[in-house]
Amino acid sequence: MTLTIPSAPLPLHAIEAGEPENPPLVVLHGLFGSSTNWRSIIKELARDFHIIAADLRNHGESPWSDSMQYRQMAADVAQLIDRYNLERPAIIGHSMGGKTAMAMAQLGLTQLDKLVIADIAPVPYSHTHEGFVNAMQAVDLARVKSRNEVESRLKETIPEAGIRQFLLQNLKRGENGYLWRINLTAIQSNMSDLLDYGIDQVSDIEALFIAGEKSNYIEPGMHQAIRHLFPNSQIQTINNTGHWLHAEQPARFIDIVKAFLIKPS
Repeated sequence: MTLTIPSAPLPLHAIEAGEPENPPLVVLHGLFGSSTNWRSIIKELARDFHIIAADLRNHGESPWSDSMQYRQMAADVAQLIDRYNLERPAIIGHSMGGKTAMAMAQLGLTQLDKLVIADIAPVPYSHTHEGFVNAMQAVDLARVKSRNEVESRLKETIPEAGIRQFLLQNLKRGENGYLWRINLTAIQSNMSDLLDYGIDQVSDIEALFIAGEKSNYIEPGMHQAIRHLFPNSQIQTINNTGHWLHAEQPARFIDIVKAFLIKPS
């Protein structure tokens, strides 16, 4: 895939669901994800919303770039909102997508209704996902004959079956064999930016932060930073779930999102 000029917003790929007359809702996935990971959630939310689910840069079917700063990714999404002529959409963002959504609100790139931020805070993180990048890069895709063979290679360094299956959603068959539909080189070189945040503007947007009880991405010590940058926010926790809370407990996640986003009649 051809790299594009890093400073220009990228034309993101997106999937659309729901009736256009419904309230607009933009969905942003996390690192190593794509819009397709959210299909079951989108199907349920599309009963009440007009949904645009994006593939962020270097992910899914969207263009690649050698730069992945949150200000740039926020500009990509703002351009997507303009392309679909969405008026004051709400945004759901998970992890990296959550930081992108927060950046949009803080930078005032477009008029937004509400934010739902799934298991991420506006703070820098120390834990890294470079091990996943290294494991995926270590697979010699020119020599493998099946998805099972790729999974077998990943199993050598990633013992968790659920994580392997999640990462394998980025594997696709091209004309000359298998390839990753994710820009591993760019993700690796931008990992410090992805873990950091560094946007300090205060936003008064109404925001809901949803934490996974078993996750360490929104810990009590981070609540102060959330409330400082988003004073009109609330924090809820889903019990018995980790970082991928929307996949682990989709029904509970959908209930919380609808209760927050749907305006009383």
